[in-house]
Amino acid sequence: MRRVLIIGAGMGGLAAALRLQQKGLQVTVLEKLPRPGGRSNVIEENGFRVDLGPTILVMKSTFDETYQAIGQDIDKRIAFTQLDPNYRIHYHDGTWIDLYSNMAKLAMEVEKVAPGMAERLFRFLGEGARKYEFGMDFVARNFDHITDLANPTAALRLLQTASYENLYQQVSTFFQGNDKLTKAFSFHSMFLGLSPFDALAMYSLITYADLARGMWYPMGGIYSIIEDMVSLAREMGVDLRMNMPVEEICIEQGRAVGVKLESGEILLADIIISNADLPYTYRKLIPARHRRHYPDRSLEKMHYACSGYLLYLGIDRKYPDMRHQALYFSEDYRANLDAIFKTKTLPKEPSFHLNNPTITDPGLAPEGHSLLYILAPMPNLSAKLGWDQAAPILREQLLGQLERIVDPDIRQHIVWEREYRPTDFEQDINAVLGTAFGSLAQGFFQSSYFRPHNKARDIKGLYFVGQGTYPGIGMPMVLISAQLVTERIVKECS
Repeated sequence: MRRVLIIGAGMGGLAAALRLQQKGLQVTVLEKLPRPGGRSNVIEENGFRVDLGPTILVMKSTFDETYQAIGQDIDKRIAFTQLDPNYRIHYHDGTWIDLYSNMAKLAMEVEKVAPGMAERLFRFLGEGARKYEFGMDFVARNFDHITDLANPTAALRLLQTASYENLYQQVSTFFQGNDKLTKAFSFHSMFLGLSPFDALAMYSLITYADLARGMWYPMGGIYSIIEDMVSLAREMGVDLRMNMPVEEICIEQGRAVGVKLESGEILLADIIISNADLPYTYRKLIPARHRRHYPDRSLEKMHYACSGYLLYLGIDRKYPDMRHQALYFSEDYRANLDAIFKTKTLPKEPSFHLNNPTITDPGLAPEGHSLLYILAPMPNLSAKLGWDQAAPILREQLLGQLERIVDPDIRQHIVWEREYRPTDFEQDINAVLGTAFGSLAQGFFQSSYFRPHNKARDIKGLYFVGQGTYPGIGMPMVLISAQLVTERIVKECS
């Protein structure tokens, strides 16, 4: 029986472990932290339970397929609720709209902002559907040759869907330059670590997937999925080992043969899979003499995604008029994004994601309490900001905005509080430059064939899973990456 070592118990590592164990390989997972989950982790304190990272999911079919691949039905193990509306969008002038998956309701919201614009909304979603169909052809596949991506058929469809255009500009044309609607239907590229002012129009497929295919919340939070995957892994015989940081991938004669732990212990295996941040894996776990294709100078030239500042608040009152999820857009939206992605400075007025999961799942907080999750995208650690100075400033800015859009007396109702800084992403999960959503931004030349492959070109027996390889950033993509690396390993081992 072939032995597999997986470095990192994030969602990708766990999904790969389940699939490979099901295929008859013997899998051991090594995690540096006391509990599994990676970016999808959790804080449980004082009766509050809050997801550290992702809070909702889209493309639920990828979760369904992951469980089906190991003979399970996820809906029989975890209770899911579809959100509708998906978001409430708050604007700086005090107005707001709700983004529904129900198309009739969504059209009414758009009409509220710009009368007569509903027809353009449906045109936009129709074009998003075409991009989704086109883009997904390059998602669920392994790449071996450039022609897997670049061929006459793909070029024609790229032109037909105008996917090569600028995202923000293209969305703006659909909504006749209406700034509020353009913001509401283009922000999704942020989840890929890209500014909508710089992203390709291709990524409006995410907006389509969000609105047309629905957004889901697992009761207990995203971490309930991690807990269930861990339970299944142990039932299936996967060896899960926590508090086991890896120091080095052992390579002999060009082949990965095991790992050396920070304790000095060496574990041998036939196959090594890294679910750690891919640039971190190359820079920190593989000796430089073995990195012909990814030396330090190549890693430094890569385009890294943004980070984020997170504030978690336990509140001793309920807010029944809030939505499960909301977004606040600052008045000078472009200046906010330029600070994050271009000048690498602290935004003067941050936009942010606001999550109140206790609207749907009151059991996440003590009775009569609310749990708020606030995420403000920030420059990554290449900005060299002093976070001991920046964090208190951001906290005050965010609380000030919550006073405007949630409760003018919210400060006096805070009974529990935690924060998570870009430096914490780097320290806790080895995220290169403290990136929040994933390490490598999803620009064209870091996507599909051009993204680092799930098989090392210069080291036999070494594979990758997670957001650093293709398809890329986001939980659905991470689950697909586990499917793809399993298919490759099984094919090459047969």
